[in-house]
Amino acid sequence: MHGYSFRRAPLDHVFAMARRFGFDGIELEHFHFDEERIEEEVEAAVALGARHGVPIGCVGYCGQFTEDDADLREHSLSLAERAIRTCGRHGIPQVNGWADEVVHDPADWRRNGSAVASDVDYERAASACRRLGKVASECGVTVCLETHMYSVHDTIAGTAKLLDLVDDPSVVATPDPANFYSLDERDPGVLDAIAGRVGYFHVKNCLPLGNGQVHKTVDTAYGVIDNVAWLAKVIELGGVPSVAVEYCGEGDPHPVLAAAPGYVRTCLELAATLSRVEP
Repeated sequence: MHGYSFRRAPLDHVFAMARRFGFDGIELEHFHFDEERIEEEVEAAVALGARHGVPIGCVGYCGQFTEDDADLREHSLSLAERAIRTCGRHGIPQVNGWADEVVHDPADWRRNGSAVASDVDYERAASACRRLGKVASECGVTVCLETHMYSVHDTIAGTAKLLDLVDDPSVVATPDPANFYSLDERDPGVLDAIAGRVGYFHVKNCLPLGNGQVHKTVDTAYGVIDNVAWLAKVIELGGVPSVAVEYCGEGDPHPVLAAAPGYVRTCLELAATLSRVEP
């Protein structure tokens, strides 16, 4: 379960709901820890999770790797490196996040990120990710790049371009189809571009709003994202160690998250049948 789903609740509640609803673990998000105190905060979160019987499967990071300010880039990179080393110490297998935000028109996701990124943006992001990959390989951790709006890797095409530049097996992709639906990548076949480099997957849903935006106050099972089809393609390409359910909408997240584990398990079973591969 993605921690962002309960972004307005304390971390204790996140773990309690993960256990109550039957999730295998959580993705710890920056809403629930201070990045500047990553070592102490993650250690405390691991202990809290243990009391609930819920492990942390992933820790989030937020990069600023393409900023013009070299000091800001370096500080952001050092925070991500510390997150990786901390995960390694606690046996957390991966970090997940994004390299940057290239924002020209925040009202329309189509006019930002990879659509306007320069070669300099990509090279800065790639240089940072190569450095993270080196640390990750030393720590036994995987660095995941989420297809996140505004980033140079906001689409599968942009992610493939960045991964080609990075060229490190410790740095992989986290496809999140709801994040790039408005960017016109709607066929799971686009994942062929990152075959062998899919390390994680986010499950949620959305409805189109027009003007490059989507509405995410929907149940995981209802919307325009065919999660079975996407997961079938992921399985066809070799599968992933884990998937995370994320609710990004408004209102009460409890009913959505309560229903999600059963829905996702059914999706995985159906996806395996479609791909003719056991989950």
